[in-house]
Amino acid sequence: MAEVRLQALEKRFDRLKALDGVTLTIGEGELFALLGSSGSGKTTALRCVAGLEMPDAGDVLIGGRSVLSRQPYERPIGMVFQSYALFPHLTVFDNVAYGLRARAYAQGGPLGKTRVLGAFVSRRLFPPTPELRRKVGDALALVSLAGEAERMPGQLSGGMQQRVALARAIVTEPAVLLLDEPLSNLDRKLRVSMRSTIRKLQQQLRITALYVTHDQEEALSLADRMAIMDHGRVVQLGTPGAIYDQPATAFVADFIGAENLLPGEIVANESDVVTVQCGALRLKVAARSGSSPTEAIGTKVRAVVRPQSIGLAPRDAPLAADNCVEGVVRFGAYLGSAARYEVAAGDTTLIVDVPDPRPGALLAAGDAVRLGFAAGSVILVPET
Repeated sequence: MAEVRLQALEKRFDRLKALDGVTLTIGEGELFALLGSSGSGKTTALRCVAGLEMPDAGDVLIGGRSVLSRQPYERPIGMVFQSYALFPHLTVFDNVAYGLRARAYAQGGPLGKTRVLGAFVSRRLFPPTPELRRKVGDALALVSLAGEAERMPGQLSGGMQQRVALARAIVTEPAVLLLDEPLSNLDRKLRVSMRSTIRKLQQQLRITALYVTHDQEEALSLADRMAIMDHGRVVQLGTPGAIYDQPATAFVADFIGAENLLPGEIVANESDVVTVQCGALRLKVAARSGSSPTEAIGTKVRAVVRPQSIGLAPRDAPLAADNCVEGVVRFGAYLGSAARYEVAAGDTTLIVDVPDPRPGALLAAGDAVRLGFAAGSVILVPET
């Protein structure tokens, strides 16, 4: 494992500035996630680490040494692609062995430097030595594919193909593992399973990993730390818990899944409670420790209220909370582990999640309800 540092990276594609001074440090043995929408610059940053893109300015250091002058195959990395990038005409064994044979080729193996790249994958030209068999077998065992070595990629499920790609990335024992949207082509159940596989493998190997995704659930569940990117810049950096609990901006709050993001204005600020007027709703918010410009009277803000933080009861039932509002159910959906409701409260619609609902006991559209949530569960972020 090795520390990875991105220093003031800049990259343009014609008029598009894909990276705008990106600086990050990924610690040894850390799984670090780059999270952002399409065009945010996250994949470009990863490709600069991999050597697939050359930055216009800045530097990439692995283990304290710049790697910008080194070709991708000379860098101590393994990479897992979104599309798996398996060779369809090669067996699982030969796909995983590809990196080892490529290394031998690059170091002046039996083919010399004059043959076309790709010829070295032939078993005839690079017969599997006992050491190669051991390394490939160990890699396949780590991803639970020990018995699949002679199958072809087309005979495997999507999840198995992705595990082959993962085995190929780790078989060369890289210092850094790069993963570019590795689960986006899998269905939800397989994504959850593969998340667990990747995290366990990364911890077992104690390898530094850079994981690129647009899926906030993946980043939150996998990463030790994460960075949110937008328009080529890092807009927030921290642990998943810190970013989820205290998003720095409305953009970050919205991107990580804040369904209730209410525009409002600070109208009062007492010692321990801030009052925010959000349309017809007047909300009490627990004041932060210390002074904050976000909490100055007259400041335009967004109030974040998580759906799972809101209690719901029939309108005639008592509900003790710092913030209590009346509303009318507009829509309800049974999700198995929760029921999700859209509730009209004044001129605002709130999303409410009720855990462990009884099947068949959903509230109906038009039902009058009371909503309640604690002042401490409301997060204030700047309006822009």
